[in-house]
Amino acid sequence: MSGRDLREWTVLQVRSAMTAAMRTDPRAPDPRALDALAEKNAGSLDPYSLSFLRTARMLTLATSAALTTVLTAHRYGRDRHDRLICLACGTGRCPTVRAVSDVLAAYALQVHPVDRPEAWRRADDYYVRTAGHPVPLTVDSFDDGFIARPGTPPHDTLDNVIIIDRNTGALTLWPAYDTDTLATRYRTYKHGDP
Repeated sequence: MSGRDLREWTVLQVRSAMTAAMRTDPRAPDPRALDALAEKNAGSLDPYSLSFLRTARMLTLATSAALTTVLTAHRYGRDRHDRLICLACGTGRCPTVRAVSDVLAAYALQVHPVDRPEAWRRADDYYVRTAGHPVPLTVDSFDDGFIARPGTPPHDTLDNVIIIDRNTGALTLWPAYDTDTLATRYRTYKHGDP
């Protein structure tokens, strides 16, 4: 696997962990529910396990954000001789990306891309927050993600279509172009192609 491919794989692993944490309800688990679970299973959940369960979401988000910062610095680009190198290390195979990748592989993290129901849930949540009420949606799939269109667009913005990234779950606002145009423009936006 090339250094650039290894970095992409590593970024997907980190994004997968972040996406899994972001999918959870930030109000869950309710501390009272955990205490009741501990009482019911007396002795099976020690105080350390309970403490971890209470903080797991924020711990995962913070760790993923920290690793994303590292991987943003250690990205590949061309040097003055047009060789592909890590822009932080100046080497063809970045030792930092390799080390992070080895740790993630050792713990067998899996990439869990966003599926259509999750894309719909994220879009629905966005439109409920912005419109103040549920909005009928259509969700179209394309290679890099999903396009969510409101049945009745909000009046105060021209960019009223959401693209939900298939790998990260990130939402971005777009003009109401047709699916093929949006897919092409999003690919250019995501990959930085000219």
